[in-house]
Amino acid sequence: MKVGLIYYGGQYNHLILKNLKYLGVEVEVVNINADVEYAKKFDCMIFSGGPYSVDQEISKMGNSPLFVKELSVPKLGICLGHQLLAYVLGGKVGKANNPEFGLARITIDDHDTILQGLKKEFNAWESHNDEVKEVPPGFFAIAHSENTKVEAMVNKDSSIFGVQFHPEVKHTEDGIEIFKNFLTVCKK
Repeated sequence: MKVGLIYYGGQYNHLILKNLKYLGVEVEVVNINADVEYAKKFDCMIFSGGPYSVDQEISKMGNSPLFVKELSVPKLGICLGHQLLAYVLGGKVGKANNPEFGLARITIDDHDTILQGLKKEFNAWESHNDEVKEVPPGFFAIAHSENTKVEAMVNKDSSIFGVQFHPEVKHTEDGIEIFKNFLTVCKK
């Protein structure tokens, strides 16, 4: 299995790579301007965090919207990546009423595939000004926090996932389990 990892200049990107290598996965950082044909060689894709606002700066994200639309592989969006998936697939993204920085308490509403095995409530690391306001058609919100109603989402066939928080950061309880759950989907 080979995972493509899209970097957007976020401060925790290297930790995603570290976690995947720890789990024994072959992973390659993919340039945002890579050709869609090149990206088709991956079994799944992870879209990382970064400093952009997708509703205003989508042009700075290269071919990422095409990767979202045209690659028929499992996808995981983290923070900005979560927002990108929602935006490109028809959801609504905007400025958070209460941006979150630091630890937040996440409540799971549905232990879907990506959140399988996690506690009903857990602490997670947040770093965002924007948030998913409305999930795309065919998606469901599966976790929330006090300030963010869509902390995690999944599509109806459990192949596209987004999390607003950062599972790669050690402050997120059992964050490695989210990566394990995603990789299980990638293997199918």
